[in-house]
Amino acid sequence: MDTKSVSRKAIKEASIMQAAIEVFGRKGFQAASISEIAQKAGVAEGSIYQYFKNKEDLFFSVPVEKTKEFRTQLELHLEGISGAFNKIRKFVWFFLYYFKADPAYGRMLMLEMRVSKSFIKTTTYDFLKKSVAQVMEIIQEGQKEGVIRKDVDVYVLRHLVLGTLEHMVSRWLLKGETYDLLEHHQDVSQLIIDAMRDPLCPRGAQTRVPEEITGTVPGT
Repeated sequence: MDTKSVSRKAIKEASIMQAAIEVFGRKGFQAASISEIAQKAGVAEGSIYQYFKNKEDLFFSVPVEKTKEFRTQLELHLEGISGAFNKIRKFVWFFLYYFKADPAYGRMLMLEMRVSKSFIKTTTYDFLKKSVAQVMEIIQEGQKEGVIRKDVDVYVLRHLVLGTLEHMVSRWLLKGETYDLLEHHQDVSQLIIDAMRDPLCPRGAQTRVPEEITGTVPGT
């Protein structure tokens, strides 16, 4: 297969994925149809089955690709940032920004997929569990620095970070996205940091917030 063919295939698959996010995000899994997704993507219905086995396969394939995108972009945002607390601040901002920029995917993942009992039995669930390794790495980095407490299990600390952010996104979606999801990101970061801070760590440690941590979108 030549380079042009591979490129066309990748473009078509990306179009199908984006259409699936919009349709699943608007109608939910049960009400969505392959024909509607195909129409939205501008492809023949049969073309979708060249990439995905069925509607369920397409549904659970979306977060795998979106999580790869999330991780790649997060790594770019974290590049050059030192200190676990500064990385937590950037992670909080980026997590909220990512879902603010793509609420359809947020509805699909947070309001439907994550509350499905069958979700935890899928390979997608296993992939998403592994994808939060970046949070664990930041926590462990902070423990080595002596700024994040070691008397609480790292998984509990991870739940503190992700649970807080997932709740914020879910509430924002349920409220119809009627307010700025990023409005209180600095306050949220500080609350998480204060809860994770090692009792022996001076409160002044890593409290300066560099300009690049406050939340900027590349190119702006």
